[in-house]
Amino acid sequence: MRRTFRTKVRDKAGTLNRLTSIFVRRQFNIVTLSATPTLEDGISDITFVAEVPDTDVLRNLIQQLEKQINIIHVEDITDTNTYNRELVLVKLQTPSNNAQLEKVIKPYDALISILKKEDDYTYLQASGPQYTMDNLLDDLSSYGIAQVSRTGSAGII
Repeated sequence: MRRTFRTKVRDKAGTLNRLTSIFVRRQFNIVTLSATPTLEDGISDITFVAEVPDTDVLRNLIQQLEKQINIIHVEDITDTNTYNRELVLVKLQTPSNNAQLEKVIKPYDALISILKKEDDYTYLQASGPQYTMDNLLDDLSSYGIAQVSRTGSAGII
């Protein structure tokens, strides 16, 4: 099952390595990872999404994460009333029929903007929940996506 974790950590060398090594040792996959500074000096928030087999393992995993050096707090925010968003940048081949591209991106109207249009490429920016960004990329796949950059999930409670 896919779970979203929010951790508050001290900005020290090796902290991210300690967090990720717990997952590596158990062969759990980290799907996305995002680290950002907080308003507190020397403190960062790390939000990540990982595949965890079941709730018993989940409980044990959180306890082990909280025991690590420089970890202040770990929280599973999957089922909490949160706002999780991801930024996606897309470089795609400029379509010959621009009206069709507009038709494809119209359902994502508030979430997407065209950054730049050139003869060869069109650059898009979108933000929203991960599943929405997945759907957007699926819808755009027929337009010859040249490059995609995704930030990973960032969440607040």
